[in-house]
Amino acid sequence: MKKLFALSVIFLTACQSVPTPLPPPQANAAQLVQVSQFRTPLFYLEAPLYDPEVKEWIPQKFLNQVQQSIEATVNYPYTNTQLQQALSTQLTGDEMQQVIDFYQSSVGQAILNAESSFKERININTPSISNHQKIVTATQLQAALHRIFMSSADALITRLDSYDCLAIMQIPGSHIGLNVAKRNKANFMEAQIERALAHLYDNVSEADVITYLQFAQSPVGQKYFAARVVAMNTIGVDFGERVAEAIAPALPSCVGSFKVSS
Repeated sequence: MKKLFALSVIFLTACQSVPTPLPPPQANAAQLVQVSQFRTPLFYLEAPLYDPEVKEWIPQKFLNQVQQSIEATVNYPYTNTQLQQALSTQLTGDEMQQVIDFYQSSVGQAILNAESSFKERININTPSISNHQKIVTATQLQAALHRIFMSSADALITRLDSYDCLAIMQIPGSHIGLNVAKRNKANFMEAQIERALAHLYDNVSEADVITYLQFAQSPVGQKYFAARVVAMNTIGVDFGERVAEAIAPALPSCVGSFKVSS
């Protein structure tokens, strides 16, 4: 009996010494931004640079400058910080982890590859696949891009309007002028959004498209994509101003050439 009692004590002690497994750490916004390649849609702001009509009246050298400015702004550390802060206020750690799990799956990787290679399919003139429009709607991608395009455009035009260089036609072919740009920016931007999204998922299999749509329409998917719209909106004005600051000095005689009257 003594031996049995001793063995029982030893057994209980051993059981108590086994550490309780800790719950997995919650995902954070920094991890989500990295895994989901969250900033990729910001590169769709380059869409006008590949528009054949734009390329006819804007020199390629200037378009290259704009592209470099956009890329530098997308990769600016503060842009990353702003996106992370916006996501942190919209999603819980558990919800972030669910989104991360999706994008780390084979389907998620296929989607990310398609989204990051949008330039390869931006000038395709055939109609877009109808099923893909369901994804654009479910992911609120068009809404997110509309906000970032328009808020950036407003900031860009406002900032460039503070320089007199644009008004004196320093860019060859810029006969459209700043006022025309202001009047037509909404229609122009909408057209560029459509160009960027029309064939975005052409290289994704039908099965993967269906799986992505199911994720996008799920409760966590809907919450994530709504949070993306909010996050994109928070950086729109700052994004446009940074691009404008980078573009303006590239224009002839534009450095320091501020307007002194309205």
